[in-house]
Amino acid sequence: MTETVARAAGTGSVMVGVAQRPGTVPACADGLDVQRRGAKLCAAVVDGAGHQDTTVRYASIAPKVMTHTGMVMGGLAGLVTAGQMAQAYETPPHVSAVYACVEPGWPTSVHWIGDCRAYGWDGSSLTQWTRDQTMGQWLRVNGVAVEIAEDHDNWSRVGLAQATAATCRQVEIPEETSLVLLVSDGVSDQVDLETAEALCRTYAADPQALAEALVDAAEDDAEGYRDDASVIVLLRV
Repeated sequence: MTETVARAAGTGSVMVGVAQRPGTVPACADGLDVQRRGAKLCAAVVDGAGHQDTTVRYASIAPKVMTHTGMVMGGLAGLVTAGQMAQAYETPPHVSAVYACVEPGWPTSVHWIGDCRAYGWDGSSLTQWTRDQTMGQWLRVNGVAVEIAEDHDNWSRVGLAQATAATCRQVEIPEETSLVLLVSDGVSDQVDLETAEALCRTYAADPQALAEALVDAAEDDAEGYRDDASVIVLLRV
């Protein structure tokens, strides 16, 4: 879907593109949501580990909790509140998440936990603004050889069930970076930066077309597996 969120007179608008494609293993354990109030917009993408019924159910609920809570109390409160809900299950699902808030006159505020990502397109290059909280990244930071660390990039050290002020991360993307992408790892693992950048260049003015193109570009891996893929594209106009 494509939505236009009206701002106050003279301040323009925000356009939103949303796309999701289940992977080769049912059911889809990604989730996403967009919530708007006047000129302010909150968006969230989550990615569950595995495809258990509880994970799928939680992944469908958590993004809405994040956007609604974030609208009132901010992104950190949104992640922590959604994270507390994971304790409603006998075994708390492991779910990564990324949340963004867009508001006129302010940078795009991004909060995340796990390995969902936020990218920004400034008209010439695509920048990854988040850093995955994976075991591989933790090993790199602590000096372990790259060839060993990369074998551990496929699992997150923390997820929403562990969301606190200490474990969640935040970054502000300058307002001048008009295009922001929120993606699950079904996109970031299967679409390299060069391809994603080329798609941004082609579809920068059409967020829905860009979201769909990014999902379509996420192909099967060498073993024939294709992960769930979810994208929200936010365009300041």
